Amino acid sequence: MGILSSISKEVSMKDNPVQETTSTDDKKRIKELEAKLAKNESEIEFFKDKINTNQEIILDVIEEKKLLKKQIEEFERKELDVKLNNYLELQRKHHKVEHRLFVTKNLLDEAQAELEFRAKIIEELENQGIMDLVLGRYPENYLEYKKRGE
Repeated sequence: MGILSSISKEVSMKDNPVQETTSTDDKKRIKELEAKLAKNESEIEFFKDKINTNQEIILDVIEEKKLLKKQIEEFERKELDVKLNNYLELQRKHHKVEHRLFVTKNLLDEAQAELEFRAKIIEELENQGIMDLVLGRYPENYLEYKKRGE
């Protein structure tokens, strides 16, 4: 039994350095992988933070866009109100001018009719004979003119 145990000790000794080397390589490999894992987790956290920051920026931009859209709509509405008020004011002025034109035209038509009537009276008086004048006979248009004046 002594020979067997010494052989097994020799074999064990030979196996041990290989196992120790393998074990050291494995530990080294594990440490490298753990370091790489930690680095990757750190990068993941960095990118998560970056994503969160970018999402906040995007939400802020979306809110700002909504606010600007509302301001633009309000500005456009006010601009339309101003245009409508200007249109209504121009329309009112136009109606006022049309009314003045109508009144002035009517006054001018009346004045023209009166001038024509008076011209006719003058012509009739000029064409009247001396006998009519002595007898006090006046043309009908003249008598009508006198009645209007009373």
